Amino acid sequence: MRKKEIKIVVLGSYNSGKTSTLENICQKKANIEYNGTTIALDYGNTIIEGEKIHIFGSPGQERFEFMREILSQGLDGAIVVIDSSNGISNVDETILHKLNIKDVPYVLFANKQDISPNIVEHHIIKPGTPIIPTVATSGVGVGEGLLTLIHIIKNKN
Repeated sequence: MRKKEIKIVVLGSYNSGKTSTLENICQKKANIEYNGTTIALDYGNTIIEGEKIHIFGSPGQERFEFMREILSQGLDGAIVVIDSSNGISNVDETILHKLNIKDVPYVLFANKQDISPNIVEHHIIKPGTPIIPTVATSGVGVGEGLLTLIHIIKNKN
């Protein structure tokens, strides 16, 4: 019998660090971008604890909401990347609201801690959600956050 593979989607607002997060997780990756901005998706995969993990990065601009919806179909969990220097944006609020309604396991990456070591707080964050301080450009906290999410996903199933 074949093991179930895990699908994770990296979500967040424009320029929060989604692509850098994915690049620090996956050795092999592909992305569709224009002038350095993701316009369709990033994709990579990795093997953790013997399981294949598929990771999709979504575009962050509001106009690409339809791509987030497409990429989120059948997801097992999500990493929501927040730019801690800006806090939670309207796009982030919408993303978190949808994850909460669908009861999707997620972790929050409070990214750009090297620029602004702020704690991310907001009423939309589900109580008990792990908030991981990260610096996606260097990989700080990214691996820990991914493992945390994988364990949450496995414990839910």
